[in-house]
Amino acid sequence: MKSYELSQICDLLAIKIPLDKQALIKNIKLSVLEINNNTLIFHMQKTQTLNIDNLLKVNDCFIITDQPLLKRYHRAKERFLIVPNIEVAYAKFIEFYRNQFSIKTVAITGTCGKSTTKEMIKQVLAKNHSVTGTIGSKNSLRFNHEYLMEIDEESEFGIYETAITDPGQILYSAKYFKPTVGVITNIGIDHLSGCKTLDNYILAKGEILTALGPLGTVIINKDDENINKLDFTSYKGKVITYGIKTKADYQATKISYHNKMMCFTVNNQYQVKVPGMGIHNVYNALAAIATLVTLGIDISEAITELSTYQPMKSHFEIYRGINGAVIVDDTWSSNPTSVEAALDTLRLIKGKKVVVIGNISYLGAYALEQAKSIGKMVVENNIDYLITIDNFSRHIANEAIRIGMDKNNIFDCQTTEDLDTVLYHLMKPGVTVLFKTSMFDKKIKKIIERYFVRNKE
Repeated sequence: MKSYELSQICDLLAIKIPLDKQALIKNIKLSVLEINNNTLIFHMQKTQTLNIDNLLKVNDCFIITDQPLLKRYHRAKERFLIVPNIEVAYAKFIEFYRNQFSIKTVAITGTCGKSTTKEMIKQVLAKNHSVTGTIGSKNSLRFNHEYLMEIDEESEFGIYETAITDPGQILYSAKYFKPTVGVITNIGIDHLSGCKTLDNYILAKGEILTALGPLGTVIINKDDENINKLDFTSYKGKVITYGIKTKADYQATKISYHNKMMCFTVNNQYQVKVPGMGIHNVYNALAAIATLVTLGIDISEAITELSTYQPMKSHFEIYRGINGAVIVDDTWSSNPTSVEAALDTLRLIKGKKVVVIGNISYLGAYALEQAKSIGKMVVENNIDYLITIDNFSRHIANEAIRIGMDKNNIFDCQTTEDLDTVLYHLMKPGVTVLFKTSMFDKKIKKIIERYFVRNKE
């Protein structure tokens, strides 16, 4: 982060400095558990207990708070800066800090493809520019402050995922990052526990238009049915489209899979090769190319650099498994849209298909309906064996059986020992096992590691 004299921040927040000396602030934190030298802490997490002895051991560490002090804190009274409202003070600071930098920022939202699209853009830009942004899948609101503080005088671009669990969260994140370019990759079914209905979820994704304002540019997947439910007529900024099925500003044709690369042509002119498997990666690459060109990168440079893109961990990662089988680790995220993409991509692999599927969170009242929808996908994609590991996936199995899947090809594993037994029995040459579970299911991750041979396919 950019360093400031304590007096500068105090002047900004109308705080009287309790000390005569000047302190240099090199870190801004939100937790009293992060006491350190040259640090200013906004005491936002009020349930945390301050260790006053630790505070006194470090140099130039101060705490901004709107709470009354305990009497035992008085021996460090000069370390506390009192404001009427901590949330208002912090909001004023982040507005001030972000306005110090004129970097170009991109906000990427969507049900699937956010992380891959973000990573494609970041990797291309990082070849010749100073880039900051979302790391991995750490895209929840609690990381906003950390990412904001990574912006400094050398930063040229900021590339951020803007995920949601509830309406209003994209607008909240926009206060931190002030995006000039926005991307909507797709809008499927997710986070209905917070948004309650699909319409509300679509509108929550559409908040990116408000976040960009009339001078921004939004880049959208023209093929996506739910994105097309948004009314763009009142949006005064620029709209750029990409797609495969529908005429778009960036349209892919002549799509094929060869040598572990998705190959396609953009606008009948540019030949693109991007590592990975599946049509969804063509969409991600189109979004990345459109964004990079909008940011001022030559399209030929963008396409050349995308050919060396390093795919993210657990995004349809293919490994050699034991007994000559193939393992696909697609446990990065799990929602109905990503399940559909995974099953569709699995079609590109020859041989028998086994799918291990687990719970999908945040579906609220729509959980059973979506389980049935996934059961239908399993049958339509000719999956040979289905392995269920929890109550949600058992509903998937019930629907698959109802519409024609042989119940003898479905295995309900109540324990990891059961799963071990079934997998060992099924894993043979010509068999591909897709793991489509949550990244937070550590038991499944351990099983995957146990069954693959270390070098990737």
